[in-house]
Amino acid sequence: MLKESRQITCYETDAARNLKPYAFMNLAQEMANQDALELGFGYEQLIEKQTIWVLSRVAVRILRPPVWREPVVMETWHKGEDGIFWLRDFLIRNRDETEDLVQATSSWLIIHANTRRIQRPQHILNSSLLQEKATRHAIATPCEKIAVPETGLQYAVSKKVCPSDLDFNHHTNNARYIEWAMDCLDTELVTKHCVEDFRINFNAESRLTETLDFFVAETAPLSRYIEGRKGEKNVFQVQISFKG
Repeated sequence: MLKESRQITCYETDAARNLKPYAFMNLAQEMANQDALELGFGYEQLIEKQTIWVLSRVAVRILRPPVWREPVVMETWHKGEDGIFWLRDFLIRNRDETEDLVQATSSWLIIHANTRRIQRPQHILNSSLLQEKATRHAIATPCEKIAVPETGLQYAVSKKVCPSDLDFNHHTNNARYIEWAMDCLDTELVTKHCVEDFRINFNAESRLTETLDFFVAETAPLSRYIEGRKGEKNVFQVQISFKG
């Protein structure tokens, strides 16, 4: 488990001074990297075997958004394997650790750095790590596959992947997708309502100069489904809900 205290910065917040979903995703991936390294299966250890971690699914609940300059405590912990997935949870609490602010669970895959094929954890990591099972949960149920709405899906905008979107795995950084999804939504919805929860499925990679087409559907008065496609290939899906 990795645990750290920090203060919410101005560049991590939106116009209402609340922590942005995009900023949470950035914080989460860095903490995951640090904790995995300490446990012996970080980027450096996996790349020696020509493998890398990729985030496949994430579910996030925002009970109360942390605000600008608020002192918080953030934790992450490894929860063991679930088939081809490795599970990891995240939790942000207030300074006194008496209130949960953000709860999240994530599912990760190990892929070959060159072929991009999924690797079975049993072939990469030692048996003691594979035997570890979750004893604590921020969210108990792993993020499930997001269903495509049967009706109402409409084209919103197209986006070309730029150099600033890439990470050191040479594909779009996972945090970018929630940022792109938020930008597809009605301004009034995004500016007048706080995000309550969101789920993301990362289904395929996107790379430099590729163009993604975004589609949006209203699934409830304060809920939206956003999908990014590269041609006919579904790259990512987001289901997001706002507080009334």
